[in-house]
Amino acid sequence: MAERSHVPFDVFAMRVEVPVSTAVRDGGLGWTCGQCPLTDQGAVHASGDLLAQAGFVCDMIENVMERAGFSPSSVGKLHVYFAAETEREASDMLAVIATRFDHGPLVVPIPVPHFYYDGMLIEVDVFAADNLKVHAPFEADGVRLEMADAGDQVWVHASASLAEGTSAGAVDRIAGALARHGLDHRHLLGDLWTVSGSDNDAREAARNAQRRQLTANPDALVRPSDPAVPVIAAALSFARQPVAVLTDVKTDDGVRLTLKKSGRMVWGSGTCAQSNLDLVGQTSMIMQGLDTGLRASGMSFADVVKLTAHYTGGATEQELHGNMKVRHGFYASPGPASTGLPVAGLGNGKCRMAVNVVALSS
Repeated sequence: MAERSHVPFDVFAMRVEVPVSTAVRDGGLGWTCGQCPLTDQGAVHASGDLLAQAGFVCDMIENVMERAGFSPSSVGKLHVYFAAETEREASDMLAVIATRFDHGPLVVPIPVPHFYYDGMLIEVDVFAADNLKVHAPFEADGVRLEMADAGDQVWVHASASLAEGTSAGAVDRIAGALARHGLDHRHLLGDLWTVSGSDNDAREAARNAQRRQLTANPDALVRPSDPAVPVIAAALSFARQPVAVLTDVKTDDGVRLTLKKSGRMVWGSGTCAQSNLDLVGQTSMIMQGLDTGLRASGMSFADVVKLTAHYTGGATEQELHGNMKVRHGFYASPGPASTGLPVAGLGNGKCRMAVNVVALSS
């Protein structure tokens, strides 16, 4: 049985009390909450300065990794949420991160329209593994594939430009690149798709990814802020052991819920397309659904090590704190490593919230 440990939530402060962990380690794997450019008093560091905030967050990540018992070279994947004024600023920020973690982890850039605290411009999720092996990037047919071997899992970041061809065609090319590397949809445990393009691009991409069984919940696709060149990308987790679908339902009240299991790990995704519900209402429906699904699989929110919540909304702390209050009502301290932040849109325009969880049985 793997030993679990938590880094308490004491590295920075939110402006409300939160029953979450800065990082959770289970055996040789680790997850952080969103690492934010905030002080231990909840003030924004270097307000409005993306590059300074990126350096600050990198320092924070190194500190948290050490406290969790990982070396900097154990960082296998970083989901980098950011709000940049220009493409040059975004590129410079990503260069800061690549320089600090120069062993080549997967860097998944996700542009967002804004954050919840004024002047905040970046938030980074970290995925770590003790026995990490980073592979050289593969590029062919307009697809870039980056892979990191995390032992029981292979983490993949696939991306393709939409400058030429359709989004459905881009998904086909990504699927082909995965197949050439022996990555089969039957071993796909978790997925996060992003489409920076038109509404039609997003719909086509979601439909084709679902048809190819490369997404569990097309409603949870993230619409980031548009770059100059539209891009489709996917952060995928492939398990070495077989993957079983525990739950895959779409209820009459608009809740879409998927739970998949491989070994000790369960990955879940929930959305709600009930348009008459506000953000808090949809969050409540999703969390209740995930709670029911986890319990049906013999687990609970006490087993969740990582939770990610993408929501559509304004740049106010009230919107974040409102949906956080609902989410945090399902677990007690030390809770999971938790991330919640606004995105430009989701795969289903009626959805205000998408929640993904990773749980490990004890």
